[in-house]
Amino acid sequence: MNASQNETISISDSSPLILVVDDDQITVKLLQKLITNEDYRAETGRNGEDCLKMAKELSPDIILLDISMPVMDGIEACKILKKEDSTKDIPVIFITSYTDNDTLNAAFSAGGTDYIRKPVNSVELMVRIKSVLTQQKLKSELIEKEKLEGVLEMAGAICHEVRQPLQILYAYIEIIKDAAAENKLSNDDIEKIKGQLQRLNEITIKISRIRKYESFDYLEGVKIIDIDKASLT
Repeated sequence: MNASQNETISISDSSPLILVVDDDQITVKLLQKLITNEDYRAETGRNGEDCLKMAKELSPDIILLDISMPVMDGIEACKILKKEDSTKDIPVIFITSYTDNDTLNAAFSAGGTDYIRKPVNSVELMVRIKSVLTQQKLKSELIEKEKLEGVLEMAGAICHEVRQPLQILYAYIEIIKDAAAENKLSNDDIEKIKGQLQRLNEITIKISRIRKYESFDYLEGVKIIDIDKASLT
């Protein structure tokens, strides 16, 4: 199969993209029509190899994948998709005439999200697609929220760790200014400043070595990263 044999219907670049993979072109045409009627974008392929190639190139929002196909079947294609970092999070809805326990167990074990029986019921198809898209949206929002919380916790940890040595440095700078004016500057004052600078350097090293999530309650309702526990020593 080459790229020219795959069909594309474009609605809007911002619409969800559904990749339909089935060797039965009657089924493909039906699914394509149902999908585009809902203002989703549709791309199609005819076997598992098409699926793998197009999934990497297009990053579709959902893959509708037939189980029984030549060249590479849907279950094998799904297994490979789930092993690849670039495609492992794409939901796969299997399309199948085979709904026996062994087939369904194999489909879900391969990483399938859901399945639709053939012949495809249009209402069932759109309910499944919309349900999966909603789940993906909620998952994406949760991930973004967790990322933001992580950034805020890290910022809080840095402020917490750095504030004290900075305050001490400012205090010693004032002492040095006064001592210099009176010609009473001592090595001890300079060593204390060096000590605080070294402490700041150690904090930055710990931050660069953070490899896991560890936090503690800083204020009521506020958590910050525990830099000591989170960093590799």
